[in-house]
Order: sequence, then structure tokens, then C-alpha cells
Amino acid sequence: MAKSEKEQKFKEHSRCHISNLETRKLKDEVERLKKELKLKKKYGLVWEDKPEEVVEMCKKKLPVLKDVKNKEIITDKNKPVNLLIEGDNYHALSVLNYTHAKKIDVIYIDPPYNTGNKDFIFNDHYVDKEDFYRHSKWLSFMEKRLKLAKNLLKDTGVIFISIDDNEAAQLKMLMDQIFGEENFVNAFYVQVRYAQKTLAEISDYQKLIEQVLIYSRTKNGFKPNKPSEEYDLSKFKYRIIEKKKGKKIDLGGKKVEIFLPGQYQIIEEKAGSVIY
Repeated sequence: MAKSEKEQKFKEHSRCHISNLETRKLKDEVERLKKELKLKKKYGLVWEDKPEEVVEMCKKKLPVLKDVKNKEIITDKNKPVNLLIEGDNYHALSVLNYTHAKKIDVIYIDPPYNTGNKDFIFNDHYVDKEDFYRHSKWLSFMEKRLKLAKNLLKDTGVIFISIDDNEAAQLKMLMDQIFGEENFVNAFYVQVRYAQKTLAEISDYQKLIEQVLIYSRTKNGFKPNKPSEEYDLSKFKYRIIEKKKGKKIDLGGKKVEIFLPGQYQIIEEKAGSVIY
């Protein structure tokens, strides 16, 4: 066989071998993805996880807290000491997980709202509105810290998180994923500004309300300490006098009498003297 023919057959054999190898790799990758898809939830929050420098650093080095004596504020040596940790919150949460795991009663956090107005720093850079991975970076940032925060809570512990509508929907789903939907306690809706004193006059609609999401560590573990008092009739001190007959209507299958202004009178009397 001529040399050129041998070379040609060798090249064809090599191409065939490479092609078979690539095919096997491709098949293996398809099978891996099929298994991964079966394990994934069919409903939930999906984002592209973005690596964070401070998290990678903590995998290799353990953060250590340093006591700064000249910044101590002591008014009574007989009272418990409170600590203020200054630094990246991931560092602080990492350290506390070694010393305070499952020992914390209440956590309140006020994370960056990711408005795009230089309120959120990721890997030492501000994330603006034009960043294509803006939401993914925020979710990656929050997920890692919320998992550490959850580890700190007692079984009876609770966490409060302030947020506005830039990330409220995403945060709710992320908290359902980390803490469990069954551990959602409530959401407080708080008016934080007035329409006449808004920070964004050029907006057609003024944002007045922010949310506080509340989650417990375990189902039915958290019980709020709600003040209560004995209910009696001593607080009743108003008497209603019907001056004219009201208008009778059917409402929801029940007969209701509606009184207009001038058809009734409210009289305040001594507490406890009103009898029904």
C-alpha cells in the first residue's frame, strides 16, 4: 500500500474515533441533563447563580472578629454586652454561624432594594438598571446570606425582611424556597412616605408603601406575644338613639336597616352604664 493511502486511511480512522468520542460525550451530557431536569422543581424561582468574591474568599479563609476597645460604649457594667459588627454581612453571618447557630430569637434585615440607583454593590461594583444580570446578582447575593441567617434562628425564631416592589415578588419566592412556604407568617405593608413629599416627582405614580416579609424557622414554632385584656362591658359608653326609621333592604340574604345622617343620634354616657 502506498504511503499516501496509509496516511489517508489513518486520517479517516482518527476522524471516526474523534467523532465517536464526541458522540459519547454528547449522549452522556444529554443523560445528565435529563436526570437534572427530573430532580428540578416544576414550579419555583430560577436564576443564573453569579459567583461572589467574598463568598469564595470565605471558603478558603475563616473571618475573625477583632475587638476595637476604643469604640466601646459602656453605661452599666452590670448589664449584658451588645455587639456591633462592622463589615461585610456575609463575613458577620459566617462568624456567627460558628458561635450562635440556632441561638437567635429575632432577625431583622434591611437589604439593598436593587432599585438600580446605586443602592446595591456586587463584587465591589454598583449594579445599575441596565445590568442584564441585575436580578440574578441580587438573588445570588440574597440566597447565600438568607441561608446563613436561617441557620442562626432558634426553632421558635422569626425573621423580618424589609423590601419594596423592585424585588418583593422575587424575595417572596426565594423565602418560600429557603424557609418553606408553610413558614410564611405574614406581610406588613408600611407607608413610608407621603404622596405630597415623594422622592420622585417625575413619576406618574408615587411609591408610598413598602413591605416587611415575616417567616418563622419552623412551622408553628413562632408565637407572637400579643397583649390581651379581659373583655367586659365597662368600656361601652355610647348609646345610639333612632330618631327616624331607616331604610330596610336585603343584603346577602339578610334584612338590613340603613340609617342616614339625621336619622340617628350618638350619646356618650358614663362608662359601663350602657346596657344592651
